[in-house]
Amino acid sequence: MTMLLPDVKKWRVSALNDFASALAAANNDTFQANIDKPHALFSNLGTAWQGAAHNAAYDRVDADHAQARKVWTYVDDLITEIHSAASDIDSHRTVVLSKVGDAEGAGLRVADNWVVCDKEGVSADIIRSHQDAIDGALRPFYDAVSAAATKIGAAAELVRSAGDLFGSDLDVAAAPAQGGRLGAEDGKLAAEAAQSGDTAKLDDVASRLPTFVVTPEQMQALAAGKDVPTLPAEVQDYYKEFFANAGKDGLLALDDRLTARATVDPGHPADTVAASQQTALATGMLAITNEHLGTGITPDGKLTAPGSYTNLPTDIRQLVSGREQDYIGNNSGPGGMKQRVGERTRFADFLSHAEPAMQGGRTFSTELGRQSQSLAGILDSHPDHMPPGFTEDGDRKSIDDAATKLLGIANRNHDADFQLMTGRDVITGDRLPGDMSFGARGDDYGPRSVYDQKQFADTMFRNHTWGDQGTAAGDLYKWTADHIQDPTHDGDIARKTIAALPDTLEPKDGERLVKAADGSTYFAHTTESFNKNPELANALARVVASDIDAFAGVDTDRHGPKPAVPLELMDSERLAFLASQTQDGRHTIDAARQSYENAMLYQLTHGGGDISAHDTIQKLAGIDAHIKDAQQNALIYQDYHAVAEQNAQAQQSHDNNQQAADMAKKVVDALPLPGGKAVSTIKDLVEEPAYKALMDNINPEPTPGTVQYPSVEKSILTGEQNFRDLFEPVAKDGDHPLSQAEIETHMETYRRQYADIVGSNLVHDNTSVEQLATGGALAPDNKDVNKKGS
Repeated sequence: MTMLLPDVKKWRVSALNDFASALAAANNDTFQANIDKPHALFSNLGTAWQGAAHNAAYDRVDADHAQARKVWTYVDDLITEIHSAASDIDSHRTVVLSKVGDAEGAGLRVADNWVVCDKEGVSADIIRSHQDAIDGALRPFYDAVSAAATKIGAAAELVRSAGDLFGSDLDVAAAPAQGGRLGAEDGKLAAEAAQSGDTAKLDDVASRLPTFVVTPEQMQALAAGKDVPTLPAEVQDYYKEFFANAGKDGLLALDDRLTARATVDPGHPADTVAASQQTALATGMLAITNEHLGTGITPDGKLTAPGSYTNLPTDIRQLVSGREQDYIGNNSGPGGMKQRVGERTRFADFLSHAEPAMQGGRTFSTELGRQSQSLAGILDSHPDHMPPGFTEDGDRKSIDDAATKLLGIANRNHDADFQLMTGRDVITGDRLPGDMSFGARGDDYGPRSVYDQKQFADTMFRNHTWGDQGTAAGDLYKWTADHIQDPTHDGDIARKTIAALPDTLEPKDGERLVKAADGSTYFAHTTESFNKNPELANALARVVASDIDAFAGVDTDRHGPKPAVPLELMDSERLAFLASQTQDGRHTIDAARQSYENAMLYQLTHGGGDISAHDTIQKLAGIDAHIKDAQQNALIYQDYHAVAEQNAQAQQSHDNNQQAADMAKKVVDALPLPGGKAVSTIKDLVEEPAYKALMDNINPEPTPGTVQYPSVEKSILTGEQNFRDLFEPVAKDGDHPLSQAEIETHMETYRRQYADIVGSNLVHDNTSVEQLATGGALAPDNKDVNKKGS
């Protein structure tokens, strides 16, 4: 939900009370008066009419009166909710606007998105204090608006249901259970409108969608991995039946219509009502697929009616779970492929309008991730020209956007992230099946025995150049950094996901990196991709930073902190190398390294626990050396390939020029020679050794660029000095100050460990830099290849 400051300032909350008062007047003065008249008429007849006919008529009038009174009650409840909402919203709005007023009164500007702008001469602390005050009031304001909208929407839905039931053979009291019936009716209308192109009917359907499906509190609980038993049953039933009856075509037609209305056009402004309806529709789909979202709790503590992928109809599940690469149906020509891919891009756009904090279910999200890989794979298999029927610019971008959107929605669910990254079922630990559509793929798609996690990783992290620079793909593992220390389910799968990263990003057979079909290692392709998609590196840097003590390369300190996820030393160094492909990644890792180092030294010199001084110094030297080597090696690797590319381009330019000159020589050779002096002179020239000298002068051989490799000795000395500058002040100012002799003893421990690693691992020539991606992240003379992280 987005509410801009200028809009909120213009709100007239009293309009809600005005509407409620008008509704109350109509309910009391008109509706109640009219439903009471027949009942009063029979009551006033006295003895003028008696007998069986009177009794039957009275019973019918009395029953209708009771039913109508129930409708009146639902309307009265709606009025109460509106008044309550107006009061709640108004009080929270007053508070948040007062905080804005405080900032503005201090001479600061508050932007439309509620951000306090920097101002010259005003300290960052003052800016931050005003921002914190606004944020603290804004969150409950948002919650109040959302909760009010949900309650009003639910009450209005009851009024609609009760009104439909009044006059039928069904009891109006059954209105709360009518969500499914109403959803089915609206779904059928959407399907009919899709066939006929009736936009007015689609607008009518959209106007009746339950518009606030889940509250911020419910979404927050789902994000924390909790079961949420408070989804209204009528809302769940409505959307289940709506999607079942609208089907794929009705859903996409309705979304297309809402997109057209919500998009700014020269002829009309954006329709914010349509935008909210679109959000509700997409959020409704995520809600009914989420296994942690139900309508109550059973006596044994389980969710009632939890969400499920099977709550979606077959044709929508086929849209999600069908992979174009597996299609074997009867419509396999260019037109059929264009239609299927087009429907999937439209579906991705539909889901992208869901509430950003809402997540779909585990199976649904896993299938969205796999569909993302399939769409990206279409582009990767056609790098130069799109398939027949597709445009090079428009369709390539729209398919990439769709793949990115689907992946972004999929990786909101961390169970799905785990399954996509490991290929294992998060509940049972078994291999994921190849077909998770529950039969929806049918005979149109070829069978798959198991999920191909390697193929998924190839597309996500090696083959595809993402339009968002790898942000969505990086989120497949970025989230683990926030949960690595948690003693929860999310913490457990976060640690397992991190442990699987080496096999995913740097596939190997024993100690040897596995080669791809082109002869290069998969790790080399990963490195290349991390340079093309820098957000992959930035996301990995957060993971590396969260597990920084896995990079020491020593396992001697029994009492010191242990890494949350122990890694093989070579694996950890390759991960650090990949994460160091960007400046932001290097900064993230270095900040974590320095924070960890400061904490360990403070603990060592201020008596904070039973830790060995020797082991601690040795461990810090290992972390410093391995991280700094990985960072410097990444920079050298990039320089090396940049120089190699420049050399190749220069050589190609020279060869092109030479080829043109040689072609001119062939033309001269082919000319008939009547013995003319000029022609003979030209022919003699090109045949003379002087010709080559002349061409060398005009088109000289390029001078290859070279890489400037760092001095290993200088790198060692610099690292030692940096540590001394950090260690000496802490050692002398601690609770138990160290003597200079003790400091020098520790420095010698650091020096030996640091020098051994840097001298062994830092690349120093063209051969060793080539080994970065072919033999590992380190030079070929690495002595620590069999060591494990602590």
